[in-house]
This record gives sequence, structure tokens and C-alpha cells, in this order.
Amino acid sequence: MLKVLIADDEEKICQLIEKLIDWQALDMKLCGVANNGIEALEKIEALSPDVVITDIRMPGYDGLDLVKKTRELNVGVEFVIISGYRHFEYAQTAIKYGVSDYLLKPIKKQELTETLEKIRVRYNEKSEQLTYEERVRLARKSDAERLRTTWFSNVLYRDRSEQDCSSLEEINKQYYYQLKPGYFQIVCVKFDGISMPDEKNLEFLTEKTTQIAEQMLKGHVFDWELYVENSHIYLFLNYGEENRRLIRRQCKNILNELAVLESILEGLRVTIGFGTTVWNITQLRSSLKSARYLVEQRLVAGNGKLLEGELRSSFHLASSQWFTQFNQNMSTALESLDRQQVGDCLMKLKDGLLEQPDMTGHEILQMCREVCNLYLFFMKNHKIPIEQNFMERFNQGVEFCSSAREVLRYLIKEISASYDKAVVGKMQENNRPIRIAKKYIRDHYREAITLETVSEVAGFNPTYFSSLFKKETGKNFLEFLSEVRMEQAKGLLKESNLSVAVICEEVGYSDVKYFTKNFTKYSGLKPNEYRKLYS
Repeated sequence: MLKVLIADDEEKICQLIEKLIDWQALDMKLCGVANNGIEALEKIEALSPDVVITDIRMPGYDGLDLVKKTRELNVGVEFVIISGYRHFEYAQTAIKYGVSDYLLKPIKKQELTETLEKIRVRYNEKSEQLTYEERVRLARKSDAERLRTTWFSNVLYRDRSEQDCSSLEEINKQYYYQLKPGYFQIVCVKFDGISMPDEKNLEFLTEKTTQIAEQMLKGHVFDWELYVENSHIYLFLNYGEENRRLIRRQCKNILNELAVLESILEGLRVTIGFGTTVWNITQLRSSLKSARYLVEQRLVAGNGKLLEGELRSSFHLASSQWFTQFNQNMSTALESLDRQQVGDCLMKLKDGLLEQPDMTGHEILQMCREVCNLYLFFMKNHKIPIEQNFMERFNQGVEFCSSAREVLRYLIKEISASYDKAVVGKMQENNRPIRIAKKYIRDHYREAITLETVSEVAGFNPTYFSSLFKKETGKNFLEFLSEVRMEQAKGLLKESNLSVAVICEEVGYSDVKYFTKNFTKYSGLKPNEYRKLYS
């Protein structure tokens, strides 16, 4: 039998927990009660309980201190934390310490019983105290869960045609479902306000969602399954037509129960996308699509809601004249290698998108991905290296944005950071091609060289090279070529007796009048005047 210690400074709470649970049915026994943290730690050392149910706020040591000091003793105790207040920091730390569960007052018998039952099964698995029948049952359950999850993940990720060939009988037989003719539906639960790398929080939320969904759906559906994808949790439901309204109500109750967790995890917001119902299992992906679109709609409709219904947009942004103009402006800005100009262009995009009427959350995300693709295409086309995982990182990060404004800020941040890094690298890399171009011009100024010729030598297309050359030298190609020729002409006028016509040809000009005009503009003197003054 597992030994349980209760720690709470309220005697009535201790008595309530003691009477609330059928300890014998769980193969557990109460070994002691403590009314403060110091006494609780002493009893943990003296009685070696397997499970401690403790309030988070107590005299002496609070619940977290108790967990920490017990961990320092290297004692394998499972903790269940109970709290009646909004202790965000306490909750975060408790989850970080790996407590078995974090329950809010008032304590619910079913919730606490399920938590203790999971602890019992986990303990027996670790200590190999399961009976043969229990081991067989758990092994079968594990196999069935794996197969059921495999089928559901195929629905989420594989091509639709791969799903259309399966009948209910085949799915039931191969994947351990108990599906029946009726309604099929995907419901998506989305968590916002949690940190990207915080796996402990996601594990906690997944376990809570599973518990709550089990409570709300049991007895109302033929079968159901759950699949976790980062901050999304997908529910697959199969139920009878008569329960359609009831299921919606129960999903609303799931949302309300999950909203209670906002008292535990600061900033947490929960949204549910209530996908369309379908009669045929082969149409399940249409329900999945609508659930995903509805969850994306929280970006404009706000989170903390159950979103449902058809989503239609009267404004197709990607094909609009407004977005075409943005593409042109963005390409020009990127080509200029001017980070400020790129930033200004992205800010105008943000402001423009937020002003668009009838815009859907899905459209916002698609537009942002279009902008990312435009950015990647331009950088690749101009041979400017950037991070290989740029798009993957953007898609992961944007999942944790909870509003249209936040999504657009994230887009600007990611592109700006990537572009800044790329421009610095490109500037360093560009010094060499510009040096090559300058040397080529100085070596071949007598010839009829063109921008296209020098661009090819430098390894760039003419448009990009022209912009780069201007940025690096402060002069355009023709200005630089003219400067080189004029300096050579000066030298010949001072150091030789060659005629102006010959010098004109020597420095790459075929028209004496045009040469004289350019020389006068460059030096302020006509060629003959310059010779008289400086020779």
C-alpha cells in the first residue's frame, strides 16, 4: 500500500481530504497529517510517505519549500499541490519541480481521485508490483493508444487520399477505435500566453486537458481521441445526432474548466475552434480545416472564446493591388541593402494590414508567410545567404502569437534580424567584388566597357551590382569610369605631347567634343587650358 501524508494549516481541509478519498480502493493508506511545513518535513523524514498532498501556503515552510527540501533529501515522494489563490510564480515553480499535479480549491473528489490513481499506477510500474493481469492490460492499452494516435496523426498530416480508403470497420479493427455511424468532428484547443520552450507547462496543460475532456465527454460520445501538437491540442469526436447540442455545450464547459488554469499560469489564454461536423469519416479533414481556421481567427476575434461557424472573407489580400505595390516596394528596399528602408516598408505593411476590413486570422498568417517567401526568394535570387531554418523558425514562433498585431510585430522582428545579419555579412563579402570591379575598370578604361561587362566580372546581375557599387563607392558606375578616365587624361596632358584627339582615344572616348565637355566639367578647365597650366 502507498502511504499518504496530508499537509495543510487548515484542520478542516485535512479532514475533508481524508474523508473525500476511498483510500482502500486506491490501495493507499493515510500515514499522517501535518499542519505546517516544518512538521510536514519532519514527518516525511520519519514516516517516508510515497505521496504528499500539501497546501501551497503554510506556516514554517510553504508547499514549494517543502517540495524543494524533500528533493534535497533525495526521497522519492510524489507531490500534489493544492492552492486556493492566484499564485502564478508558485504554480510555475511547482510545475518546474515536476509535482504530480497542481489542484485549485475547492477540491473536487473526481479530480483528486484521478490524480492519485495515476500516481498509484506510475508507482507500481516503477516498482514492478503490477499483477500479471494489470501488466497485460497496461501493455494492451499502450499498444492501442499508440495505434489510435497513429491513425489520428495521419488524419492531421497525411494526404487526404490516404484517408479516404478506410471504412469505419477497418479503422475499428486496425486502430482499436469504437466508431459508429453518426457525426464526426475535430475540435482544436489552443493555448496562448505560454513560453515557446517551456515543455513543463505544455505537459501540465496536456494532462489537464485530457482529464477535463475525459470528464466532459464520457458517456456522451461513441469514441474520442486526443493529439498534441505544441500549443495545439486536437480532439477527434464521434457521437450520435441526438447529442450534437450537448457536445457543443460540453466543449464550452471544457473551455470554462481550462480557463480556471489561467489562475495558475499567468498570461494563459485558451481558445477552442469548434470544427464543422461531418457525416462521413472520409470528410474529416474538412472538419480539421475549419477547426484550424477558427483557431486562427482568434488573432482578430480575440482569444478566450469558443469560435465556430463558417469563415468567409470578401477581401483577397494576396491578389490585391495593395499587396502588389508592397511587393514592389519591398523588393526595391531589399535591393538597396538599406536596413532602415526595409524596416519602414515592413511597418507600412503592418499598418496597412491592420486597417483592412473583414480580414480573417488565416489571411493574416498567409500574408505573413507570403512576405517571408518573398524575402527568401529575393535573398536566394541575389545570392545573399541567410539562415537555412528561417521559415521553420518563423512558423514555430508565430504559433505563440495571440493577436494580429503580435503576429505582425513578430514578422518584422524576424525579417529585420535576419536581414541585418545578412547585410553585415554581405557588406563584408561585397568588398572583394567591388575591389575586383574597380581594378577591372582601371585596367580596361581604354576599352568600351559597360555596366553589364563589369557586373559579369564581379559576379552579379547589373541591377544589383549598380546598387551595390553606388552604396560602396558613393558613385554610380559611369561616374566612377569617367573619373578614372579623366585622371588618366590629366596625366597624359601633363606628361606627354600627345594631341587632345589622341588622348581622347587613349582614355576610351571616340568623340573629342564629348571628351572635352566631360573633362571641362570634371576639372573646371578645357584640356588645352589644363595642359598650359600644369605641364
